[in-house]
Amino acid sequence: MEKAVIDTNVFVNFFLKTDLTERAKDMIKLVLTDYSPVVFTNILEETTFILIREELAHKGILKFYDQRDFIEKNGYVSLFVYKKFFEFLKKFSILILENKCNVDDFQSIMEKYNLLPNDALIAATCKHYGIKKIATFDGDFKRVEFLEVLEV
Repeated sequence: MEKAVIDTNVFVNFFLKTDLTERAKDMIKLVLTDYSPVVFTNILEETTFILIREELAHKGILKFYDQRDFIEKNGYVSLFVYKKFFEFLKKFSILILENKCNVDDFQSIMEKYNLLPNDALIAATCKHYGIKKIATFDGDFKRVEFLEVLEV
């Protein structure tokens, strides 16, 4: 089955209540049904960070250093959303692949498609693994000629 990468913004909108939650659910369903889902390590990190940050913000802890201090003092015991994300990855056996690219590919993709560094890393890693599909709400990936942005 063909692989498709699930981007951070799909997971964040899936696990947090937003205007894109229903579309995120449809996107996840599409990928789980029609493709072999993949997550890169930078997507794993970024999604986890955002879910933790948003849950702490919901508790009224808004500043980065206050959030860091909260985790240092209290650990992750009172945080649940990121755990649901991890459970989801395990439940659906989503393949986690290490980001792989060389500096020249990374720089070339970043400059050719005017991508922010994290998006360029995702695109370069897709190229490295031969992955041609990406589930994302980020329209910047539409500029990348070797990637197809999945639509729902």
